[in-house]
Amino acid sequence: MTPHATDHGADNQPSADELMAMAYADGELSAQQCEAFEQRLSAEPDLGRAVAEYRALEIMTRHMAPPEPADHEWERLSGEIGQRAGLGMGQLLMVLGGVGLLALGAVEWAQSDMDPVPKALTGALGLGAFVLLILVARARLRALPLDPYRKVKR
Repeated sequence: MTPHATDHGADNQPSADELMAMAYADGELSAQQCEAFEQRLSAEPDLGRAVAEYRALEIMTRHMAPPEPADHEWERLSGEIGQRAGLGMGQLLMVLGGVGLLALGAVEWAQSDMDPVPKALTGALGLGAFVLLILVARARLRALPLDPYRKVKR
């Protein structure tokens, strides 16, 4: 199910599901309707994709207005080689510094004379943080196709 006109059938009218997805995306459902629709969303992935498409459509139409003066400045800045190089270098340095500090911390932790219980607890804390980071990244990547802002350019 998608919001494209060709999907409406011969009479070119949106289906009840499409109308409900539009109303949900626009925040027009009552609390009861919203709860019932959200139960369907968890069971019907196509319905979730339709809502994401309607939300993306709404966001796109908001951004079809003529550019603001700040938009022109952002565009000019993004075209400057110094800005692009500086951002890239800053990101690279942050990643290298973070990875280096984590590696140094792990080596220091492994070589420390810390008592076994605090060492196990700090190890569990670090491992838990790493697992959470991986799970959050995985969830974000899986939800990315449903993000209505992924195509918005600033």
